[in-house]
Amino acid sequence: MSLVSWFARAMSFVLLGLYTVSGWGMSSASAAEEGGRKIVRGFVQNQDLRRIPQAVVQVKDQEGNPVATAVTDDAGEFAVTVPQEGTYSVSAVQETYRSEYVIVKIGTEPPPPIRLTLALTQEIALEVVSPLPPIQYKASSETYSVSRKDIEALPRGNNSELHDVLLTIPSATYGALKQLHIRQDHANLQFRIDGVPIPDTVSSTFTDVITPRAWERADIILGGMEAQYGWRTAAVIDITSKSGTRPGFGSFQMFGGSNETLNPSFEYGGTVGEKFRYYVLNSYTSTNRGIEPPTLGHSVFHGQSERNQTYLRGDYQHDNHNNFTWLFLNSVAKYQIPTTPGLAVNPDVLTLLQAQNPAFNPVASQAIDENQKEHNQYAHMVWRHDLNASNFFSLAGYFRQTRAIFRTDPFNVLAHVADPDEPFSAADQDRMAYSGGVRLDYTYVHSKEHLIKTGFQIDRTQAINKTRLFAFQRDPGTGEPVGDVLGLDADNRLIGWRQEFWLQDQWTPNEHWTFNLGVRGDAIQYQMSEGQISPRVGVTYKYDNANVFHAFYGRLFTPPNLEAISFAKLNAVGTTAEPENLTNNTVRAERSHYFEVGSYHALTSWATLELTGYYKLNRYQSDAGQFGTTPLLNFFAFERGWQRGIDGALKLQVTDNLTARGNVAWGQCKGYGLQSGHFLLEQKEIDDINSPGGVFCDHMQLLTSSAVVSYKILERTTISGQMLYGSGLRTAENEGAKTNSTHSPSYTVYNLSINHVIPLPWDRQKFLIGFDVINLLDQKYFINQGEGSIGLGVAHAGMPRSFFFRGQWFF
Repeated sequence: MSLVSWFARAMSFVLLGLYTVSGWGMSSASAAEEGGRKIVRGFVQNQDLRRIPQAVVQVKDQEGNPVATAVTDDAGEFAVTVPQEGTYSVSAVQETYRSEYVIVKIGTEPPPPIRLTLALTQEIALEVVSPLPPIQYKASSETYSVSRKDIEALPRGNNSELHDVLLTIPSATYGALKQLHIRQDHANLQFRIDGVPIPDTVSSTFTDVITPRAWERADIILGGMEAQYGWRTAAVIDITSKSGTRPGFGSFQMFGGSNETLNPSFEYGGTVGEKFRYYVLNSYTSTNRGIEPPTLGHSVFHGQSERNQTYLRGDYQHDNHNNFTWLFLNSVAKYQIPTTPGLAVNPDVLTLLQAQNPAFNPVASQAIDENQKEHNQYAHMVWRHDLNASNFFSLAGYFRQTRAIFRTDPFNVLAHVADPDEPFSAADQDRMAYSGGVRLDYTYVHSKEHLIKTGFQIDRTQAINKTRLFAFQRDPGTGEPVGDVLGLDADNRLIGWRQEFWLQDQWTPNEHWTFNLGVRGDAIQYQMSEGQISPRVGVTYKYDNANVFHAFYGRLFTPPNLEAISFAKLNAVGTTAEPENLTNNTVRAERSHYFEVGSYHALTSWATLELTGYYKLNRYQSDAGQFGTTPLLNFFAFERGWQRGIDGALKLQVTDNLTARGNVAWGQCKGYGLQSGHFLLEQKEIDDINSPGGVFCDHMQLLTSSAVVSYKILERTTISGQMLYGSGLRTAENEGAKTNSTHSPSYTVYNLSINHVIPLPWDRQKFLIGFDVINLLDQKYFINQGEGSIGLGVAHAGMPRSFFFRGQWFF
């Protein structure tokens, strides 16, 4: 029996068992009198039937006076005590969403379960400042929420790219090429849209295929994850995307300014009939800083880029128990690879090139013409079904295709080689991958004490890497390059399967203690077959409504990206592309022990604080690097390693018009012994890694901090400020120093924004104008410096002081 068949059959037994135990028709949501208290129970859901945690439920008496409030748990359920028998109205609110009012009569007989459905309220979305979210008291993890209003408060507003938004969360370090390193992990981020994990692309450059313009909110889990979360575990970014509303809404925006930036965008959401909602977005971006250049200042050589993004969503509400959601994402782009001016032509190599082609004359180094084209498409269909108030599930099928084509300029690249005694070459790459799969998430509310979640996911990926390497033959006696340029071809094709299964119980024996107990199984059949059974145990203690503490231990299993398969099948022996070390081990899946402790504190009604410490002990610690000028990454692994750190996050809402949030984090990452990727690294780097003390990871940053402040003045004018600080990624002081033994210079970037809303005479229409300054003090800094670290052969400089303007028409 195949492993896929085993998972499918095992899942059928699990669902059959849950069917028998739960009865499928029994509801635990009700109103009852317990010990003299009159308790109203129910649940809150979105229009697509997704249960909503952390929604605020309010109960009012017949005179409209608030008498009680509650917060929904992870199953979207609530229980609120009312003072006496009578008639009450119950409603729920979260961010810019509000439910209808439900009238409840509390007497001797309990009323039926209360179902509150949240819908976007236009007046709230435009005028009301939402209160600080309540602190969580059941999940044994650090979570951080970013709402649409948080995004719009950033300098550049919703024109910010994905990595710009995520840099405002704790422990997020920027590593160039739109890569984020959260909690000292290299990438390893899991993006979900409406609960469905999105497969990886072949390049890190396009993680922002999920443009923040389409976000309604994102709930980010930074650690201490329950059993349903696997695969990518540095952070889970669960995005709730925008959907259509009645009346419809739309906007047209023009954004542009420095760095030859031009970015028009359009969005609209509405309804068709009573049951179908839709949302459409398109955005086009052109700039000369698509990839960070290796030069400081505004002078960018060969850096032009273009990208077009499309986002389509449709929701069909068949009835109160069944909802169908269809989603389509598309991103198409082309990038020029930035160059370094002033590099010298190597005369020995030039002689060989001109012997092969007498008409060849090398261009200046800033005119070397390398470029990359990418396109990514993703679609899913999700069926959400409520069997009753206690049993609900979502079933998703998805498909994604991704392709990146890198084209080099072989003769000009080879002509500018600095040291022909070192391995050197130029290469074209064509990477593509196709993924498809199915996922089931099932939730059973057994009682107020037990919330049970289970499910499975099966994924199939086919990855293809076509490589053409340009290099010279080496003279066996002297080692000097000789002869004509060789073209070495390789075509790697892999088909991989991944299976996940999980079972989770959130057990709350009383109002103070919650135990999150889970187990998951992971199996892969990639270049080799591996698997792991992973327990997850979390404990949360609610001291009172203002102070919550949690602890967590879990096993993690992180397979390498099949989409980033290497070109190890190339036979480069005897050429200038021959690696210094020919060892070619298969990259192993990372296996980890993960520990976390943390706390949440409501300091006042307008301030909340999160504190978290973590430690991750790894076997086959995963890492990746940019080898050459292409943004396409290749994965390798250490034999062992660890990551550790602490972070704190503070959110303030001083007044309705003044809000702020900030965080600071300290962390370290170290690797010992090289398990795989020898052919990608220099022998000196390999020796440093294999030394008794190991090496710090190239993506490590000791101190990271960020802050955002937003102040609304004169009713329609908002001023926002942002600070980003980094102590610097790892590097080496000089060629002879140990790899990653020091760090790049620290930097602090300040961004500023002001926008003003102009009401228009037409119904519900307005116009927003904005002005943004990025890097206000013109801090000149390198994100990384290229040499001296593992897998970073090219430096990347931060954006200099830049000015942007935006205008947005809401209709």
